[in-house]
Amino acid sequence: MLTHRYKKDVMKLNMRYDASVDDAEVPPALPAATLVPLRDGAAGLEILLLRRSRQLSAFAGVWVFPGGATEPADGPAEDWPACQTTARQTAVRELAEETGLAVKPETLVPLSRWTAPVGMPRRFDTWFFLAVAPGMPVRVDQGEIQDHRWMAPREALAQHSTGRMPFFPPTWVTLHHLTAFRRCDEVFASAAQSPPYHFAPKVVASGMDTCFLYSGDQA
Repeated sequence: MLTHRYKKDVMKLNMRYDASVDDAEVPPALPAATLVPLRDGAAGLEILLLRRSRQLSAFAGVWVFPGGATEPADGPAEDWPACQTTARQTAVRELAEETGLAVKPETLVPLSRWTAPVGMPRRFDTWFFLAVAPGMPVRVDQGEIQDHRWMAPREALAQHSTGRMPFFPPTWVTLHHLTAFRRCDEVFASAAQSPPYHFAPKVVASGMDTCFLYSGDQA
């Protein structure tokens, strides 16, 4: 498994972590969904990333995939780990609101599920879905979302390593996974062969760094 290491200055991007919080004191994570738009570019697989406004109170200035918290209109969320119907509606709605793109809920392919670590000020239980982006221009609202880029997963990771594109762990791990594929059909074929992996990371200090540990990692 991956152990992703973040320097503390990256962690300051409105991502405060309190290691003193006990698991028993933490309320359930809020339901949310994220959609990873894909397309076949001239040089290979491309993904769509959005930059959040630097004026926001949470995740300011970070590059993300379209997504957000579930709303009542999306449907019930009582059986969130097992039922994806409401999560699909959330992902489709957030994609439309943040990019102007439209896809059908039934076309989404589940990729992973992320439950934020205990100690985060706001915790989300997020389904990640894959979808082929429609052939229409992206229109961000210039409010919550201020910029967008289509790019290869390796290029995005290279930009992150230089500090030009800050990511949080779910985005980094998803991009790292996608570097293994050249085309959309390869991504979907792989996703169909294995159930969505549930990431439930733990956060530990490691010298001057903060590490996210995943199942199978040795601390």
